[in-house]
Amino acid sequence: MQLVQALWGSWGRDAWIGDQASGRYFDPAQVRPVNLRGDHVATRGPLPIPPSEQGQPVIFTAGGPSPHLLSIAGRYANGFIAEVWTIEEARAQRAMVREAARAAGRDPDEIKYFAGVMTTVAATVREGLDRRMAVTGDVAPQRVRMLGQMLGLRLEPSRIDDPLTADELARAYAAPVDPRSEIALRVAREGWSVRDILAHGVIDFHPTVVGPGDLIADHLQDWFEAEAADGFWVIPDLAESGLDAFVDNVVPILRQRGVYPRDYVGSTLRENLGLPAQYGLDPRLTDPAQTSN
Repeated sequence: MQLVQALWGSWGRDAWIGDQASGRYFDPAQVRPVNLRGDHVATRGPLPIPPSEQGQPVIFTAGGPSPHLLSIAGRYANGFIAEVWTIEEARAQRAMVREAARAAGRDPDEIKYFAGVMTTVAATVREGLDRRMAVTGDVAPQRVRMLGQMLGLRLEPSRIDDPLTADELARAYAAPVDPRSEIALRVAREGWSVRDILAHGVIDFHPTVVGPGDLIADHLQDWFEAEAADGFWVIPDLAESGLDAFVDNVVPILRQRGVYPRDYVGSTLRENLGLPAQYGLDPRLTDPAQTSN
């Protein structure tokens, strides 16, 4: 990471001239080698292209809260993409990410925590479930037994179109080893069939919200206001239409509620995330013993 950051900063901020008429494209006096050497990698530099308009691109990390990943994120990341299923889990993980930044000598606000959410926008929940089943194909029968394990029940594919019985609901519990189980139990108690429970995305990779735009807006607002996320990694069911549906049906509601900006702050991702400017190596993190000029 230090090597890449050093290369990003190997051009002076005003080095790029780009004068095609005169043939003077850059000021060579402002382009310098970095001569960065570590235990396993080294480079003389400089980078053969001018810097980004942002100065330095925004750096994202993704994954769970392992000590190694938190250490890397705390030192270098501007965004942390998480896989979390409940507000409580997200709040705890976001706090760990922010503490990792603080431990590295950075302002915790320099790293934004993004929770994943999968969306299917439809006029009703029923229409959304039908859309999800049409998109995913007939994979639900293979997932029935897994759903049963999450709920502490023995479920068979032959009952896929039936809701859980009153006796099953009384015996069902959320398996503590799988955070998705709490969501599955809540959906099951709403009276949906086993197929529909699975269509709610209860065993997918992120929390799934199906239905009208206000339901999706509720989810995002609840997490944001609970300080469980700074933003969201939105995964629509179909990129070709699901993204437009989210923009048209969810974003206006968030704007009306005052939880989503109406205008861009600047012209770069860094500015719009509210991140401080950075150019080259972060002087707070540079180890003089590993660099030589």
